[in-house]
Amino acid sequence: MKKLFFFVLIALNFFTTAQQSPNIVKVIDALTVRWDETAIALKDYQGIQNFCSSEKYKTETTGLLDQIHHWDTTLYFIVQAKYEGTQDAEAAATLEDIEKLETEYSTVNFKTFILNECTMIKEIDDTFDKKTVKQYEKDIKKFEKELVKYLNSITYRIDIIDEHIHHLKLD
Repeated sequence: MKKLFFFVLIALNFFTTAQQSPNIVKVIDALTVRWDETAIALKDYQGIQNFCSSEKYKTETTGLLDQIHHWDTTLYFIVQAKYEGTQDAEAAATLEDIEKLETEYSTVNFKTFILNECTMIKEIDDTFDKKTVKQYEKDIKKFEKELVKYLNSITYRIDIIDEHIHHLKLD
């Protein structure tokens, strides 16, 4: 009787856990949308100024990236298992894109990049005066170009991974 009760408890626990496990495709879809919205808000001088001057904004953005990296790591293991079983080309491409996101565009790399950007904003603002308006405008354009390039790279990686998972039929 105890064995039966124990077995039922384990089965019930497994069933409950399985039902509570989030659908990774839906989670990554939601995170992708959140990142796309965040990246759009950061892609101009005003957006990055808001970011640099708000601890809450910084924390939320880096927290979002941490979540993306967590779920991409989870996805990596799921896709790796699929690839090992099928040698699927889409799975191989997904693994490659996840690896690139996790190495080149990690949260640590983002923080380093964005800290440099915040420092540049401060320098641009500190040296601004009415006589140097043209140089100020050039500095802002150069700054925005670099910022947009970096954010577009991250966004591309996140979006392409999201696209891959729909082709892999993981949900």
